[in-house]
Amino acid sequence: MKRILIDRGSSADILYKHAFDQLRIPEDQLKPVKTPLVGFAGETIHPLGSINLSVVAGTAPRQTQVEMTFLVVDTPSPYNAIVGRPCLNLLEAIVSTRYLLMKFSTRFGVGEVGGDQEVARQCYKTAISDKGKGKVLPIANMELRGDLEQERPQPVEDVLQVPMEEGNNEKVLQVGSQLGEAEKGELITFL
Repeated sequence: MKRILIDRGSSADILYKHAFDQLRIPEDQLKPVKTPLVGFAGETIHPLGSINLSVVAGTAPRQTQVEMTFLVVDTPSPYNAIVGRPCLNLLEAIVSTRYLLMKFSTRFGVGEVGGDQEVARQCYKTAISDKGKGKVLPIANMELRGDLEQERPQPVEDVLQVPMEEGNNEKVLQVGSQLGEAEKGELITFL
């Protein structure tokens, strides 16, 4: 399936009705869902139901299969599905929005699923084309902070400076001085 939005901010995995229909699964297979979905702007959508589907991510041999619960919604969208935090957590996936890439562990190494910049841009333009017309977003009580530099957090105790390489004191690690000798030794060895 193509045109899937990977949304780390979504608390649900969504399958749009037009994609659900293409799977040719009877609607009576949907389990009832009573809780509506609430969008970023506060709009609510009542799902038609939920369905568990087996999903394969990646390409052989670096692929994985998971059982996902999708909420099926009947609303227009340029996407076929939204993969949110439930699936990303299930896959233990790392997502790079810059590279349009999702990576995850498999039995045969690191699997990946990549996106297409042109398709992503087209879906984004379609999604926003009608929604923003005639709407004004008021900005009130805006505080300009300028270029204030953030203050670095300071240790709450004295620290021991440990060189990362013996004989090279330019790169050091800081280890709490109040640790027990055994813990301090294990931590330094580990680091």
